[in-house]
Amino acid sequence: MSVKETGYTKIGAGHAGAMGRQGLAELRASMYTDSNVAQQPQYGLYGTRTPGEVAEARRPDEREMDEEHGRDSIIQDRLRQAEMSVEKDQAKEKEMEHEREREPER
Repeated sequence: MSVKETGYTKIGAGHAGAMGRQGLAELRASMYTDSNVAQQPQYGLYGTRTPGEVAEARRPDEREMDEEHGRDSIIQDRLRQAEMSVEKDQAKEKEMEHEREREPER
C-alpha cells in the first residue's frame, strides 16, 4: 500500500532519509572548518516540525479568538472599577440629600 492508496503517511516514514541528509550536511560542515555554524535539523526528523505544521500552529483558531475577545484588558477592568466607584459615590450623595431633606422636617 502506498501513500496514494491509504491517504496518509506512517509516522517516521521520512526519518531515515532525513538522518542521511543531516549526516551529509554535518560531514560537509566538518570539511570546511572556517564555519562554526551548527547545521539546521532536516525536515522529516522525529520531533522536527515541517513548515506546514509551523504555519498551522501559528494560524489563530476560531475558538481562541472568541476566548481572547471574552477576556477584558486591564484598562477595561480599571474603567469598570472607576464607573462602579462613581455610581457608589452618586448613590451616597443621593442618600445624604434625602437625609438632609428629612432633617428640617423633624
